[in-house]
Amino acid sequence: MNNFEEITKNPETLGAFLRGLPVIEAPWDEAFQRKYCAGCGKVSCDDGSPCPYEDKRNNPLWWLSQESGKAAEV
Repeated sequence: MNNFEEITKNPETLGAFLRGLPVIEAPWDEAFQRKYCAGCGKVSCDDGSPCPYEDKRNNPLWWLSQESGKAAEV
């Protein structure tokens, strides 16, 4: 099995691999901000209280489960 086959054997493995990459902004961050931050009632994310959507924040596995933009265009 090569590296590509290993990291893409299932969504969980790919999500864990992507989450481990040291990136500042990723596609899953942008999608999270559009879907959850835009309508969130919190004044600031830096107020010390937990994010109500913490399970999806910085979570490529959540992003991988979303419909692709291309599917929405068709």
